[in-house]
Amino acid sequence: MMRSLVPLLLATSVALSAGIKIDTLPVGKNPESVTRGWSGDLFVTIMGERGNHPDAATDGAIHRVDAKGNVSQFYIGGLQEPKGIVFTGETLVTADKTHVWRIDLNGNRTLLAGPDQFPIPPVYLNDVALDPNQRGVFVTEMNNSGQMFGPDGFRAIDDPAVLEQEPGGRVYHIAWDGTVTLAMGDSAQMFHPNGTFVEPDGRILVASFFLGHVVAAYPGEKPRMIATGHRSADGVETDDHGNLFITEVFTGKIWQYPPHGHEPILLHTAQSAADHYLDRERRLLIVPDSKAGELVFISL
Repeated sequence: MMRSLVPLLLATSVALSAGIKIDTLPVGKNPESVTRGWSGDLFVTIMGERGNHPDAATDGAIHRVDAKGNVSQFYIGGLQEPKGIVFTGETLVTADKTHVWRIDLNGNRTLLAGPDQFPIPPVYLNDVALDPNQRGVFVTEMNNSGQMFGPDGFRAIDDPAVLEQEPGGRVYHIAWDGTVTLAMGDSAQMFHPNGTFVEPDGRILVASFFLGHVVAAYPGEKPRMIATGHRSADGVETDDHGNLFITEVFTGKIWQYPPHGHEPILLHTAQSAADHYLDRERRLLIVPDSKAGELVFISL
């Protein structure tokens, strides 16, 4: 089991006073999301160069990490800017800006949904979550993320340059035949949605990157805020005991909300905490640190 090997293989191991142990493993430039796949190996989306860099449109990749901590640099390459990733048991599924791909064991990719299949052509697809009914996946459309930034960086939460515009953020459901339908959309509570997770009963959780809210709703319902104060929120997920985990990109903070209204716990502060994976079997929270280029393993 990977958990038993982690202290021996990872580059850094830090024991915290609260009994939480932190391990890290370098995986590549700008890791964004991670999941377990075939043979229990980890599969990590690597955004690579970003913005106006000449390689930004082609150097995105998925790296594979085996149980010994060995990293295969290009399990699949040639992606634009892959974000969320999940494993169906048969294939990986990842969102690559305006496309959603299925990837098989040999690294071959097939298109699940492209821009023409969406009700409104997507601008910036982000996270991916499995449909608990095994009918497909959910994906967030962040829309024009550039609206969030001004000459001085991340705009203030009450900046009218952002808030006076249409929200435009959506969550889509993509069936395995490529049919795309709107699951949650255009809510002022989830301006520029990033991370998403779907609970076993079908409730959708979404993190608003700009506002810092985490909202929840069943498909077709109005989203309800269940947490706030997490600007640049990325990963969001609940476990089987009702704990809520949230990561923040710009602050690097990794939070746990215990059930029954208890105060949130700051588990760790990385350089940049991206879209995490909750390994229930091994009781690990695995968080890509984009700035550091590594995975952070938090024992729970």
